[in-house]
Amino acid sequence: MNVSQAGATNLQLIAFNELAEAAFFNELLFKITNDVEGYELPDDGEEADYILRSLSTILAQEEVHALTANEALKHLGRRPIEPCVYEFPSTSLHEAIKLAATFTSHFAGVLQDVTARFAANREPDFARVVVSTVGQEGEQAGFFREFLDKYPSEVPTLTTSDVNYGFTYIQNFIVPGSCPNIHDIPLRTFLPLEILTPPEPRTQKIQVAWTHAPEESEDGLLWLAYINQLNVPVVVPLQVLSCEDNVSVAAALFPYDDFLLNGLTIAAVVNRRGPFANTAAVAQHTVYGPGLIVVE
Repeated sequence: MNVSQAGATNLQLIAFNELAEAAFFNELLFKITNDVEGYELPDDGEEADYILRSLSTILAQEEVHALTANEALKHLGRRPIEPCVYEFPSTSLHEAIKLAATFTSHFAGVLQDVTARFAANREPDFARVVVSTVGQEGEQAGFFREFLDKYPSEVPTLTTSDVNYGFTYIQNFIVPGSCPNIHDIPLRTFLPLEILTPPEPRTQKIQVAWTHAPEESEDGLLWLAYINQLNVPVVVPLQVLSCEDNVSVAAALFPYDDFLLNGLTIAAVVNRRGPFANTAAVAQHTVYGPGLIVVE
């Protein structure tokens, strides 16, 4: 079996992401089973046992996902992706599950792009495996959402993403310089975008922050793009509020009421006003991102 270069990159990205997710759940289970403060299970024995068994199952499934991608790479004569050293920011069980819900929702969107790229290169067997994985990730997301007292299904169509956003986002949890062969993955890493004021389900101004790139845009102007579900991306102006020590803080409208930005919304600072036809066009002009926003 042969694979295109884009197909090989897809497999590398899947392995890269799944190794990080397996590390996350392995660390989470360690903290739970070693009575780390903040990671206590509910007092109800049956509920606690159900949560523990569910997380153990998810860990095993993530390990299979990573193994599947890396075994495919080896079969195709490519070097498997090796794990990195990871640091996850959560300090409690609730925060950890909230983070898991977010990165699972985003990776499901990345896998939409992976599937489309396999399809474009006429690699249906790989596309079938990815679609199967998307469904399984959705099952995980439903469990996380129920744990957080949310409806198990998020929105009618899950927000799509881009392989470069997927590659960039997972690096938020990686110790710099700890990945043995990250440079084998020919994807772009964007500069970080921080969402300072996560919005509520209403139209409002939010604040974002970034550290300056050497060159941002030809005319120095930047905008904020929002990607939600499978809708056409929305672009709004940015108002820079401050700039100190190469860190800019800016305000932008979060137009919830006009566009019903429910579920996961991906924000990116772009160097062109748009309009953008799709997520790939936004990624092409991204300077900072992705910033992930979840509104219920």
